[in-house]
This record gives sequence, structure tokens and C-alpha cells, in this order.
Amino acid sequence: MKKLLIPIFFLLCGTAFGQESDATALEELSAWGKYTGENVYVLNPSVNGSFSVQEVTVDGKPYAFNKESNAFEVSLADHAINDFVFVKVAYLPNTQPLIINAESLVRESEFSLPSFIFNKKTKLLEWKSSEMDAGCSYRLEQMLYGKWITVKKLGRPDEMIAETFLPVQITGMNMFRIVQSDGSGNELASPVIKLKCPNQKVMMMTDKVKEYIEFTAVTHYELYDANGAFLKRGTAQKVNVADLAKGTYWVNFDGKEAIITKK
Repeated sequence: MKKLLIPIFFLLCGTAFGQESDATALEELSAWGKYTGENVYVLNPSVNGSFSVQEVTVDGKPYAFNKESNAFEVSLADHAINDFVFVKVAYLPNTQPLIINAESLVRESEFSLPSFIFNKKTKLLEWKSSEMDAGCSYRLEQMLYGKWITVKKLGRPDEMIAETFLPVQITGMNMFRIVQSDGSGNELASPVIKLKCPNQKVMMMTDKVKEYIEFTAVTHYELYDANGAFLKRGTAQKVNVADLAKGTYWVNFDGKEAIITKK
């Protein structure tokens, strides 16, 4: 992770601790896959004098673009060939932008898993181990902050105690996949399940902490030091930070970023 430029971030985002973002009212369009050396182009229509696209993120980070243009380019030149790239476009309701060349981002090879679904009644992700290769191991991943994160190691089909998982969702678009590994470095991914979650209004109890970071609900979190070095991630409502030195830290949670001070 590159070093975070704190002053620039707040100027771009215009949000502060304890404030709600207007982005929760927007619709979302996304494209993802392996970088092939090409940039992404977006058509940005205007309706009644207002341009459709309001926000663009690349790998979970804000991307600066000309909001008052009917078309713009999203440069991916800082990526290496075959890097995974996730581009998200947030736009006004009742308008429809278009990612012109989404196919330029090559999707990772997929394996068939027809039983992998989200059950709306039980709120569970479901699959059948009988459809899986007995000689491979599997893991469940979720797209969090622009990257795929393992949320559960499933193991081999004969090791699976359950064939369901209760996902912890973040505000906005949630994406899940199951990855198959043959143990020799070859991996395939299942088709992606997308779930849209309304604003859950998960907040931190305080931005000045001693022993714990507390959220108002269970959420995914990531913790970085002031220089942007990764420290830990997990899923919890209360995170023990008693072992951290006094100072300033970055916290990602529920699709938001905030700064805390460890006293």
C-alpha cells in the first residue's frame, strides 16, 4: 500500500469523522479483472444540466476525473501487467453512464459452480461440495477496499463441515467468490456473486482510543499506521489495540476511512 497523503485525501473526499457521505444515494457500475496495459474509458451523459458520474475509485481509492465531461479516461498506468484492477463508477440515479471497454480488463479464469448462490430468505451464501473437485482446496473471498480478501478457508470438499456462510456486508456493492486451488499454484475462481447493501450507518464510537476501537456494529476493518503500513485486518465490533504505540492510525471500515489517535 502506498503512503497515504492525509491532507490531500480530506480535500478530495470532503468528509470528516462522524459525517455521512452523499455517495450512499448513488448507483454503482463496476469493471474488474487483470490489467492488460489498456486504460478504461467512461461515457458520462448529462441530464437536465447535471452530469451522471459523481465518483470514481480504482482499487478502492478515489480517482480524480473531469466531472463536467461527456467522456473521460481512467488511467491504470501505475499498475503492472496482470495486476488485479477494480474500477467503480458511482452515478446519479436515473442516469446511465457506460464503461466502454470493460472487456479490456481480462476476467480471471472461472470454474463452474452452479450451486453457489445467495439465499435471500436465509441471508446465507450457499454451495454444494458435491460440485467441487475432491483433489482441490477452496476458500471464500470477499472484495474489500479494492482487493480480494479471504473471509473463510473452506478446505477440501470432504473437509467441509458446512456448505453455507453468513456474510458480513459493507455499505454499497458487495462481491463474493470461491477460489479453487490444486496445490501447485494453479487457481480458478467461481462466478462472482454481487449483493447491494443499503447504508448501514456503521460508525466508530470515538476517534480517540486507549485499548479498543469500537464500532456501532460488527464490520470488516483494516488498520494501518500513519505511514500507510498494514497492521491488521478482521471482522469485529471491538478491536484490541492495547499493544500499539501512541500515535495516529488509519482505519478502513464499512467502506469508509477514518483517522484514530491512540492515547
